[in-house]
Amino acid sequence: MPKIKLYIATTLDGYIARQNGSLDWLDELEVPEGVDFGYSAFYETIDCILMGRSTYEEVLGFDVDWPYDGCKTIIYSSHTDFKTPTPDTSLATDVTPEEIERLKSVSEKNIWLVGGGKLIREFLEHDAVDEMIITIIPRMIGNGIRLFPESEIDQKFKLTDSKTFPTGVVNLHYERV
Repeated sequence: MPKIKLYIATTLDGYIARQNGSLDWLDELEVPEGVDFGYSAFYETIDCILMGRSTYEEVLGFDVDWPYDGCKTIIYSSHTDFKTPTPDTSLATDVTPEEIERLKSVSEKNIWLVGGGKLIREFLEHDAVDEMIITIIPRMIGNGIRLFPESEIDQKFKLTDSKTFPTGVVNLHYERV
């Protein structure tokens, strides 16, 4: 059965975006030629992407072609009239156990939970995150959108792999216990 995997970058101080949703702090990351911090290998294992509306709008603002062409993408928003102009993209309003099971039953590969923080929390609250690959960027931004917003979640994960890069970036791979 497909797994729901959170694959995300965070700052040392635990933020995934600035308060306004900006990811500009990632632009300054030194990326040596031929290094993608495991992204390409991860992307090959998924066929469905889940992201919140604010994250989606941030990706659309990157001024690049839609980077997830050919991959089913679901945008979560409370705005039922929100339009998704990208291919293979649909809108959902709620994270429910039934929707989670449906997603897993129609996916042939794994499912990528992109973010943002509120959507991550909702999936965690449903005990639906099977794995986490967290890329820690050696940068602090002081405030913003937290990787894990405050909640009552009490779950255990075990570290199954870690990889460090000369740039100071660290990938931590966790599986739910």
